[in-house]
Amino acid sequence: MFGRCVHEKNLVVTALASAVACSGVAQADESWPDLFREAVGDFDGQDEAHRYDMSVVSGDGDMLFRYSFDPMQATPLQIEERSEEISEEDILEGLSDDEGDIWCDGMQEQVLGNVALVSEDEATATFTYTPTTRPDADSMERQVVERTVATAVVDKATRQISSFSYHLPQSFKPIIVARVHTFDLNGTCVAGPSGRRFISEMTVSIDISAMGSRHTETTIQRVENVEAVR
Repeated sequence: MFGRCVHEKNLVVTALASAVACSGVAQADESWPDLFREAVGDFDGQDEAHRYDMSVVSGDGDMLFRYSFDPMQATPLQIEERSEEISEEDILEGLSDDEGDIWCDGMQEQVLGNVALVSEDEATATFTYTPTTRPDADSMERQVVERTVATAVVDKATRQISSFSYHLPQSFKPIIVARVHTFDLNGTCVAGPSGRRFISEMTVSIDISAMGSRHTETTIQRVENVEAVR
């Protein structure tokens, strides 16, 4: 994974973000604080279908790809724009399991353990925990994610996540010929039309070296124009 060419590294970063953000169906641990358990649990409301637009750009602002998602269409996911360095097939393969999943809830499957309340005020509570990836994620993606420290800020009024982050505290070698020097992910959650929070922006940065080459990559994923469909 870490020895691929430049355009494939963009997909590596996207895959890491997907492995982190895609929600699952595992049950929350009863030992977790109530507010945290509720925030990462399944949405307590009507699960409506939504259309939206998503874009992924590089840290330099170059468009990597942009697509629209509408579950009412025969082909829900339509690629509107893409870099010549990234094929449509690679994009569709990377997004095949994520169609329609933009939400900041249902993340209990991505919590490995060690949940702790680290700070709070009248409006929010901040928790740290050890994260993991969804079960079908690449083993190297899992190695990166499970070595990070995750933070989630929960809004006390809505009992939903307002932001989250992952930080790799020290470098490591997932394989003998590669080293991950840094990995950081930061996500912002905003309320959609129904009040359910979705990941409006997520920035992922990774610095890796492999086979004598050093590469740093940043991508910014944005979700816009979220509308309920009936």
